[in-house]
Amino acid sequence: MNLQELKDLAQHQQISHVNFVESGCSPLVIELSYEEQDHSKKALLKSDQGAVLSFKNIAQAYDVCRKAGIHSAHLVQVIPHDEACAGEFVSYDQQSIPLKF
Repeated sequence: MNLQELKDLAQHQQISHVNFVESGCSPLVIELSYEEQDHSKKALLKSDQGAVLSFKNIAQAYDVCRKAGIHSAHLVQVIPHDEACAGEFVSYDQQSIPLKF
C-alpha cells in the first residue's frame, strides 16, 4: 500500500488498525489493517516503487499518519529471536501499546 492509498482508505474510514512495528535494531515500519470488498486485509506501507517505507523514529511515523488523517496506532516491539519462526505477519495483538497522537 502506498501513501495515496493510505490517504484514500483513511478518508473513507476503511482502516481498522495501524501498527508501528519495531524489531530489534531494525527501523520502524507501518502495518495497516483495512477493509476492502468486505474482506479484512493487512499491508505494509510502501513507496510508489514498491519498497517498504522505514522510519528512524516514531515521530516520523506519526507525521505520515497525521497527514493521512490517522491519529491513533499501536506500537509493537517484536523480539528478534521470534522473527525467524514468524510468517509475513506476526501475531502480537496482546503485546501492543496503544498510542494517540
